[in-house]
Amino acid sequence: SRKILSLAMAPLSLSSEFGYAVAVVGASYLANIYGAIKVVTARKKYDIKYPTLYSTGTTKNDEMYNCAQRAHQNTLEGLPVVNLMMLSSATVYPRAAALFGFTWVVGRFLYIRGYTEGGPEGRRIGGIVSHLGDFPLLITTFCAAWHLLRA
Repeated sequence: SRKILSLAMAPLSLSSEFGYAVAVVGASYLANIYGAIKVVTARKKYDIKYPTLYSTGTTKNDEMYNCAQRAHQNTLEGLPVVNLMMLSSATVYPRAAALFGFTWVVGRFLYIRGYTEGGPEGRRIGGIVSHLGDFPLLITTFCAAWHLLRA
């Protein structure tokens, strides 16, 4: 029989600096916990009972609860892909990837705090800081892929 497809992979060697990116993965989980605490606190403060995910009421309290829930949910939506981009980028650019990932995490803390305490207008700064982390990670992910494919 003849081989139709042969797969050969060179071993992947990781720098010890890859550990910085791994540490940022842990920090991203802390942002998740912070968001969850904000939702639990808002749930108690605004008397939103489980299992209600989003309030359908129209009061200011309903809006503020929904802001806390949305801040946490938005963070959860981005967390997996940002961590994957960061770890992928860190195979080639460990310090830059960790820095951009950490920037995203700081942005998430600011976003959650701003959104839960200031409503929709309060999320802007955190959103900007988060994007100063995730947009560069998108670029470094493609650059790392190019680098690895050419190796």
